[in-house]
Amino acid sequence: MKILALIFAAAVLSTPCFADNRQFADGEQVVLQPDLAYVLVRTFDEKGKGLKATAIFTPVLVRTLSKDELQQANDLAQKDPDRWMNKIEPNVVGPYADRPYMQKDVEEFMVFAVKPGVYALGGVAIGNTDWTKGGVVVASLCMGTVKFEAKPGMITDLGAVVIAHDDHPTDIPELAKIVSGKDRGFGSYLLVVAVRPVTSAMETPEGLKALPIVTADYSAVDAFPNFLGGRLSRLAPLPGVLDYDKDGHAIDLHAGSKAPQP
Repeated sequence: MKILALIFAAAVLSTPCFADNRQFADGEQVVLQPDLAYVLVRTFDEKGKGLKATAIFTPVLVRTLSKDELQQANDLAQKDPDRWMNKIEPNVVGPYADRPYMQKDVEEFMVFAVKPGVYALGGVAIGNTDWTKGGVVVASLCMGTVKFEAKPGMITDLGAVVIAHDDHPTDIPELAKIVSGKDRGFGSYLLVVAVRPVTSAMETPEGLKALPIVTADYSAVDAFPNFLGGRLSRLAPLPGVLDYDKDGHAIDLHAGSKAPQP
């Protein structure tokens, strides 16, 4: 049933439409609503020069659907096969890249509200503006990633999402041994992605410190179809959470076994 939930995500994304979300920008006051969950994530590029000129990047999250939501989608697909996707609430969400809550040097802090539930880090998008004005998914983490629960009435801190080009070395610790370092000439460039979980050294915006914040409890996710349509990729191994076996299958290091699909 859970894999069907993400299959539905693909249909919704193809509209192409992201779920509406309340994003907090420019240090505005954050008031938590009991029926919504909130996410804090930090993003920055490897050398402070932006990805391919001025582009900035943002994570894309995919929520696992409930049985009731799946049944509603199936019923609508039967009744209205041509327009059912336009009648269903999307379960793909991401913050607008150009609306950070706070910016410090090359690091952006993004805070946004989402529907409570379990979310997979589905990929990374880039763009200088919002999704309707040219944002595009450039890395689909469908070959292995992590998921977490966003609980209502509190902020889930994802830590930082870090990214680098695959075609040259990087000094990002999580990616230094992941990038190939091979120049691909004029071919399409590949991006590699890692999660840096919350540490005591990470800065939290002053306006959030009095609010309930919990650290994302990540767990591993195995490969699933490329719903987001970006370049095939997978999240870099995450110590204690995610690794890969010799065949490329994601390993759940909590359980010591193959990771489940979303």
